[in-house]
Amino acid sequence: MPEPRKSIRLAIYNGPDQQQLMTHYSVDMSTGGVFIETVHIRPVDTQLEVQFSLPDSDTIITCKARVAWTNEPGQIKKYSLPTGMGIQFVDLSLENLQAIRNFLKDCDLKPIW
Repeated sequence: MPEPRKSIRLAIYNGPDQQQLMTHYSVDMSTGGVFIETVHIRPVDTQLEVQFSLPDSDTIITCKARVAWTNEPGQIKKYSLPTGMGIQFVDLSLENLQAIRNFLKDCDLKPIW
């Protein structure tokens, strides 16, 4: 059973590899992935490197990910979300999974648009 998503605004660095990371911002997150707001939408199944840090923590999450779905102008799938893409974590370590789970359990952050 998927864990619930939480509204959260974090800087998410993502790109095809570590040398080409771009900064975008999350809209919501779960232990399985994150939705990021961006106009630089990549095709579904594109492989990415993702990096972000959890607030009030020294934990930096780095993992491979894939574009699971997109919310593009003219092809909106979820009107409650801005233009962007849903990113699925692919090789998240157990340690990072637990760090995200603990963070989401304890946080009560709301995004600011």
